[in-house]
Amino acid sequence: MILAAGLGERMRPLTEDRAKPSLPLLNRAIIVHALHHLKAHGVTEAVINLHHQPDSIRGIVGDGSRHGIVVRYSEEPVILGTAGGLKKAEPLLRGAGTFIMVNSDSLSDCDLGAALWEHRQAGALATLVLAPPRPGADYGIVETAEQYRIARIAGRPPGDPVPGAGRFHFTGVHIFEPEIFDEMPAAGKSDINSDVYPRLIAAGRTINAFVHAGFWRELGTPGLYLEGSLALLREREVPGLARLRAAEGIYLDDASPPSNAVLEPPILIGRGTIIGSRALLGAVVIGRQAKIGKGASLRSTIVWDGARIGEGTSLSECIVTSGVYVPPGVSLSGKIFLRAEGHGGTRRRFERIGSCWVTGL
Repeated sequence: MILAAGLGERMRPLTEDRAKPSLPLLNRAIIVHALHHLKAHGVTEAVINLHHQPDSIRGIVGDGSRHGIVVRYSEEPVILGTAGGLKKAEPLLRGAGTFIMVNSDSLSDCDLGAALWEHRQAGALATLVLAPPRPGADYGIVETAEQYRIARIAGRPPGDPVPGAGRFHFTGVHIFEPEIFDEMPAAGKSDINSDVYPRLIAAGRTINAFVHAGFWRELGTPGLYLEGSLALLREREVPGLARLRAAEGIYLDDASPPSNAVLEPPILIGRGTIIGSRALLGAVVIGRQAKIGKGASLRSTIVWDGARIGEGTSLSECIVTSGVYVPPGVSLSGKIFLRAEGHGGTRRRFERIGSCWVTGL
């Protein structure tokens, strides 16, 4: 099951007209990366729950055939949370035996086969894939006891400190036995991490941990989305990108930057994009059919399909969304650029620049 029903509130304004899993990540939707990761580990069927802007996901995924996975959908007219959404999808999942549930707003290269093997060896009802804590990250701590049994999730259930407890972050990947459905409320909204797991842990049920030490990024906010996109391009061998490699760390999808452009890896440039002379690109992802003006400078920036950057413009740590035209000579850092249409310019301290709205990252 892929959780995709969330409102994407932390990712606004990027999610005002689309679901968060449909946002482009290295010029493919985030949810497509999730599907391909599952498929690479032998998954053949998936259920996706939907609520906010559901057509933005359906239009990308369809029945899953183009991605090699059979996909069915669980509609949530009222958002139900992680446990409530899973319970609603029970008729689509119950007969499948052991199954995996993943968040659609995180990236991982976790070996799901190894996690599944440890889950079965432990005889666990559920296994959570954890990662070593990242300094400064604002995530709840998962504490583990002996043999990687989970003792507490973000302080739940309450109790005395566990001597020598391991401390980790949750990556958003669960492995379940179908009996988990018997432990969930029959209907209504509920959360598996704060409602279901603490009760099961307190009752002595085996909720296990699999520690993943490899790549993992959460993409829940515009800042994390920008950081995670560039980290993925910089640190991982992404399936499908190898054929686009023009030089170390530089990926060109039928794009031909001029010889006097400066390219500082990592860089991905989409099909049909035009790069102006003397442009400087450093750590950027540029979508399809975009245009970068002469002498423009882009650093640590994402440009979506069809956006246009004016001559001499300098952007750093920015996200430029589809259809935006950034006027010549603009110099800004840490901003999101959106088309004026559909954004009133008042909800998030927008500033009008030319024909687009600009707000802080």
